Amino acid sequence: MFVNWCNYKYMNGGPGATGSIYVNRRHFGTAPGLAGWFGNDRATMFDMDVRFDPAKDASAWQIGTTTMLSTAPLEGAISLINEAGIGEIRRKSTEITAYLICLVDEVLGGEPYLFGVATPREPERRGGHVGVMHADAWRIGEALKARGVIADFRPPNIIRLAPIPLYTGYRDVWRVVQHLKAIVDNGEQEGFSKERGTVT
Repeated sequence: MFVNWCNYKYMNGGPGATGSIYVNRRHFGTAPGLAGWFGNDRATMFDMDVRFDPAKDASAWQIGTTTMLSTAPLEGAISLINEAGIGEIRRKSTEITAYLICLVDEVLGGEPYLFGVATPREPERRGGHVGVMHADAWRIGEALKARGVIADFRPPNIIRLAPIPLYTGYRDVWRVVQHLKAIVDNGEQEGFSKERGTVT
């Protein structure tokens, strides 16, 4: 089994963060499809042989030099994740996203707000994001940014919120919902263009 992922968000790597790959032990010793100098066996790496001599473990799939400024945050993030435990992180994630879904339903679901939830309500079907739907999602998302709340927009009508369980509290989630309510109450989205910029 192979799994690859970015470390951009949940590992706090930021834009351009180093990617990661998991390689099951049963594949150790298998030549990777894309060979890189750093995937060479360390004992023969500096022999400058024209033949690729893959490492016998997962490092055989390393294709280049890791960027230190993008990799450095991962050390602290991995330490924190190990300390908290993935089970506890997932537990809080399902609870805090359920709380966000509940607030959207109860505070923002009716007139004049008309927000909805696109994310599955069953915890086992839900990841760490909540897709909040609104007909004017782009401009409301821009108004959120103006208030210092960074969310993603996904076409055609989704504001994607990610209450990161390691450092987002329930009060933070409540505040975001209050921001959404205030934006609509004050008509703040009207100050932003309907023309979409770059989708992040």
